[in-house]
Amino acid sequence: MFLDHSAQWSGGEISLFNLVTHLNQEKWKPLVVLFEDGPLYSKLLEAGIETKLILLDPRVSKKRKDTLGAKSVLRLRELRVICRFCYRLARLMRREKATIVHCNSLKADILGGIAGKMARVPVIWHVRDRIADDYLPRPVVFGFRWAARLLGVTVIAVSNAVGKTLHFPQTTQPSLFKKVIYNGVVVHDGLSSPHLLKGETTATIGMVGRISPWKGQHIFIEAAARVHQRFPQYHFQIIGSTLFGEEEYEKQIRAQAVQLELENVLEWTGFRGDINQLLHEMEVFVHASTTGEPFGQVIVEAMLAGKPVVATNGGGVPEIVQEGQTGLLVPMNDAQSMAEAIIWLIENPEKGRQLGQAGRARALEHFSIQKTAEKIEGIYSELLKDR
Repeated sequence: MFLDHSAQWSGGEISLFNLVTHLNQEKWKPLVVLFEDGPLYSKLLEAGIETKLILLDPRVSKKRKDTLGAKSVLRLRELRVICRFCYRLARLMRREKATIVHCNSLKADILGGIAGKMARVPVIWHVRDRIADDYLPRPVVFGFRWAARLLGVTVIAVSNAVGKTLHFPQTTQPSLFKKVIYNGVVVHDGLSSPHLLKGETTATIGMVGRISPWKGQHIFIEAAARVHQRFPQYHFQIIGSTLFGEEEYEKQIRAQAVQLELENVLEWTGFRGDINQLLHEMEVFVHASTTGEPFGQVIVEAMLAGKPVVATNGGGVPEIVQEGQTGLLVPMNDAQSMAEAIIWLIENPEKGRQLGQAGRARALEHFSIQKTAEKIEGIYSELLKDR
């Protein structure tokens, strides 16, 4: 049984979709339980995956992990909501005879961990966030680590960068405790791809992801302005939309683009379902996160498309991009360095092609969904071997 509090079509939820659709269906029968309705729900049903909705009260579901601090504590009535919800989850686990509960988000970790304890079912936390003070409020960091100890869960981290932030207190309960398994990405072949770099009047440099301050679109826009001064024929794309109430940030960066006179060369695509085609049509892919990215799945997707990558050097990104071999790494929050890296790729097209080819080879070797699914199935088997 897989649990996720969100049904949005975003990073962690895309990874969940990829996993459940690539498990060995003859051995494992996935049941996905979502705590809200949304695009993921319909996509899972279309893919033939059994999926149920157990709606979580908005008073709890709408609390954001990045704002849950000392002044935003759970009230007594919200604790009652959580208790009732966990009871419903535990009852569903028993009714469906779940053998393993696989939690895919922080809220699902806590709620599913409690319910799994009640139902006496082994629980996996698939941790996709860095459990660190620079990424999450301190109460969340403290509470998450101690909950893992009390609930005795098995933990999968999506990168070594995430694993290093877990620092769980010692526990005597039997558990795999921590295992790093990279997100797997589906390989899409047969997509059209333009000639790489220099000379194309419609050449595009782009970034993909949710529009959010920590994703760094404002840094990308500043870097784009510097590149535009040198190469006015190049165009830029920001692919993605806002989630979780970040519309004000989008207004700010749109105004920034106008101020920097980029309105005629910068395209805002909004949410797109054809990301892989858009990546193939780019000449350079840019990742601009301003704090350490837990993993960086879209970077892998760009590498699979054979694109030279410019990415910020933090979190799990250096585990994906090898500096000077499969892409270029630049400091976080440094538009000047980002622009210089992009300009270097424009001026060295053959080097860019080599980086793109090496990046694709690395992505195929280390980040395929088939390998990810096999490793996770191995954890399932180990959890059940003594039961």
